[in-house]
Amino acid sequence: MSYIYYLILFLFGLSVGSFLNVVALRYQPSRSVFDPRSLSGRSNCPYCRAKLEWFELIPIISFLIQKGKCRRCGHRLSFQYPVVELLSGLIFIAVPFYFHRFYGVLNLFSFDSSLHSFYGFLVVWVLVFIVWLLISIIDSRHYLIPNELNVSLGILGVIIVLIKSFPSSWLLPFHNTFLRHYELLFSPFQNVIANHLLGALLGALFFGILIVVSRGRAMGLGDVKLALASGLVLGWPDIGLATLLAFIFGGAWGVILLLTKKKTMRDKIPFAPIFILGVVVTVFFGFGIVNGYFSLFNI
Repeated sequence: MSYIYYLILFLFGLSVGSFLNVVALRYQPSRSVFDPRSLSGRSNCPYCRAKLEWFELIPIISFLIQKGKCRRCGHRLSFQYPVVELLSGLIFIAVPFYFHRFYGVLNLFSFDSSLHSFYGFLVVWVLVFIVWLLISIIDSRHYLIPNELNVSLGILGVIIVLIKSFPSSWLLPFHNTFLRHYELLFSPFQNVIANHLLGALLGALFFGILIVVSRGRAMGLGDVKLALASGLVLGWPDIGLATLLAFIFGGAWGVILLLTKKKTMRDKIPFAPIFILGVVVTVFFGFGIVNGYFSLFNI
C-alpha cells in the first residue's frame, strides 16, 4: 500500500512545482522572492496576457493536452513549466524513498511515534531540495541568487544539524554524512556540529578565493553564499565532493556549449544549477562514487 502514499506525495509535489513556476517566472530582482505584489493575481499567458482557466493549470496534463501552446494565442510555452513540476514531484517521492533506506527505517509509513524526529527530518530535507530547485530556476533566468533563498537554506541547515545532534534510534552509526564511514578518512572531526560548520566555512572559502583570484569574473557573491548555506546543510566532507563534481559537470557543460557554438569564452554561464547538480549527486550517489573509487585500489 506504500505506493498510494508515494502517489499522493508525487501529486502534491506537482502542485508545489506549479507554485515554484509562479514564483520563478514572476520574480523581479528589484523585489523580494515572496513579494505579495508579484505572487498575487491569477495566472496568465506570458505572451497574450489572457487569464488562465482552472483546467489550464493542471500540472503537466494541461501542458500535454494543449501541446505546449497557449490555448488562445497559440504561442509555444516554455518547457520549464512541466520540467519544474515533474522535478518537484520527483523530489517529494525520491527524498522519502532514499532517506528511509539510507537510515534503515523499515516501514516509512507506519507513522510510529518513535519516528517523529525522522518525519521532521524528511520534511526539512524536502524543503531543502525545493529551495535548491527554485535557486536553480532563478539563477538560470537572471544570473543571480536571491539572498532570501540562501538565508532560508541556511536556516534549514541549522535545523538539520540540531536534529542530527540529538540521539535518535533511526540515526545509525556512520550516517552523519552521505559518505558514511569515509567521514573518518576525510574529516578531522567526528562531531556533527563541527563537521557542518567546517562544511559551511570551507565551501564559502573556496568560492571566495575563486572570486578574488578571478577578480569577480568567475563567480558572484551569491555563489559564495550558496556554497556557505549548502555546506551547512551537507557538512564536511560532503560539500567537498559536491564542489568537485560541480566543477567536473561545469567543465563538461562548458565544452559542449563551446563546441555547439551556443556560448563563447566571454559568455556567462549560471553556476548555481551546476553546483546544485553536484550536491544532489553527492546526496544520492556520493557513497557509491567514493566507495567505487577506493575499490579500484582495493582500499
